[in-house]
Amino acid sequence: MRDVPEQRELSVTERVREMLPELPAAQRTVAELIMADPGRVAQLNVLDLAEVCGVSTGSIARLCRALGLDGYASLRISLAADSGRSEREAWDSDIGPDIAAEDDLQRVATVISTAITGTVSNTLNQVDLPEVDRAADALVGAGRVHLVGFGGSGASATECMGRLHRVGIPTWAITDVHTAMSGMAVLGAGDVVVAISHSGRTREVLDLIAEAAARGAIVVAVTNDPSSPIARHADIVLRTSAGLDGFRSEGVLARHAQLAVLDLLYVAVVQRTSAQSAEALTATREAVRAYLGRESDGDDE
Repeated sequence: MRDVPEQRELSVTERVREMLPELPAAQRTVAELIMADPGRVAQLNVLDLAEVCGVSTGSIARLCRALGLDGYASLRISLAADSGRSEREAWDSDIGPDIAAEDDLQRVATVISTAITGTVSNTLNQVDLPEVDRAADALVGAGRVHLVGFGGSGASATECMGRLHRVGIPTWAITDVHTAMSGMAVLGAGDVVVAISHSGRTREVLDLIAEAAARGAIVVAVTNDPSSPIARHADIVLRTSAGLDGFRSEGVLARHAQLAVLDLLYVAVVQRTSAQSAEALTATREAVRAYLGRESDGDDE
């Protein structure tokens, strides 16, 4: 007779998630806070929780019984245990198995260095170089170039804007979605939007490139997922390769991968505009020369 595998008992938060759609309104309000922040609920007494959720203590007691618990004290203990488990899972998900909380900084530095080096190398080895050429040609011929991205991708967009500005490419990187959408509305044929999104699923970026495409602009996607919605709606796709082996801080690795691709694109643009770029670099360097190494006016003499 074959053994039946033993099923793991669901945690309180997992039971709350299963029950959520069927709960009465007051209990659902408490359940939603449990789902959003179990650690916080575990630290609240029943009166504080009732006040935060705007419900009666009776509603909290009924939710506890529905969860098979004998009272609110049991719920707090269970949530504290869930929160501790979640913290461990969050560490493994965000930091990764190759770094432990007690590791010294030399070990941490080595792991991060290896991960970043591997990410940049993998990205530049697999990026489609003919697509980079197409993107560079588009940027050189554009009347306006808009870089769009949010969060860490927004930082990558801003970094690239600074480089392209210095060689005379009219470039904007706007991280406010309303202002960015206004910018999309005035684009035309031959203008370029560089859409930066690690997942390729950022809703705001997808909305922006749809508006840009409707105006006739060329859309270049920089994304880790070539099958994502943003990639599917782009004219040119430049793929990054930020894996999650070892050091798993996805935001850090994604940003380095994006910057590697954007640096490659920048150099390709400069190669196509060497005379213009040299003149622009000289002019921009001269413009800021007076500020280089200069003490602020507020310093004591």
